[in-house]
Amino acid sequence: MDIKNPEYILEIARQQSVTRAAEKLFVTQSTLSQYLLKLEAELGTPLFLRDKNCLTPTDAGRIYLQAAQDIVRIQDATLSSIASLKNEGCIRLGCSSWGLDLVANSLPAFKERFPSITLKLYENRYLQLKAMMQADKIDLAVIAVTPEDDLPAQGYTSLCQEELVLVLPKDHPFCTAHPRTRKIKPAVLAEELREVSFIFSDEGSTIRKLEDKLFGDLMFRPNVVCELNRDDFTQKMVANGVGAAIVPAADIRGFSTVRAFRFDPPLCREDILVFRRNVERTEALMCLEQILVEHSRSDRQVEFLSEPEG
Repeated sequence: MDIKNPEYILEIARQQSVTRAAEKLFVTQSTLSQYLLKLEAELGTPLFLRDKNCLTPTDAGRIYLQAAQDIVRIQDATLSSIASLKNEGCIRLGCSSWGLDLVANSLPAFKERFPSITLKLYENRYLQLKAMMQADKIDLAVIAVTPEDDLPAQGYTSLCQEELVLVLPKDHPFCTAHPRTRKIKPAVLAEELREVSFIFSDEGSTIRKLEDKLFGDLMFRPNVVCELNRDDFTQKMVANGVGAAIVPAADIRGFSTVRAFRFDPPLCREDILVFRRNVERTEALMCLEQILVEHSRSDRQVEFLSEPEG
């Protein structure tokens, strides 16, 4: 028996519905229904339990789905290997929102070396990118992790340790009262800055995890006026007097209307690059890794902050 059109059975299982799977596959419902009925007739056993319009794999179905996944994986690997011989094909790269600039800065050097390879870029958060990698939808990911995160079991490449800083409008009373201060203890947030409103990162983001831990340790919850996951807009909102924020030090360069304070001890996250488990390490992938590492260490690291004006 041949396993034909493995993507059909896999999509039916993902959608738990022939109708929804047909829409995703751009085929008619009758075509997909006939495919499933014929397949089950050939096998002599049902592959799904039908219950209130929800299809659940049987034991036989789970075995068949595993075989279909293996076939798709082998097909993808074969096509990738053939394409790599000609330096053609595509690389699927996932990254968090902060990584978009890093990829944009790295792409010219990569395209100069591999002009015929297409880079498919997917922006998402760590947990979603992790799920995409497990589903073989991306080949590698550029993400940030905190010390509390579960690190990828397959290993990773460290890009850099990235310091986070507190930013306030330059004319804020705290900046005026501390004209030469560059470092602050976290306790300052619950003491001198207790009445300051904050702009937080979105729930689930790396910075939000660090914010929640920082304020949780202080047993203090600030007034949060806004939550978003775009560091560039966060700086603009701080500059416009909306509130204070905690952002990567690398992202405040060029903002002359905000004042940054480092934490003592430093507040950091780690930027890493993760390959999908069992991905073929082609010449193009290894080159992209090297370029991303080089640009990350020059683009994202900040050795010191500019001395504030007195």
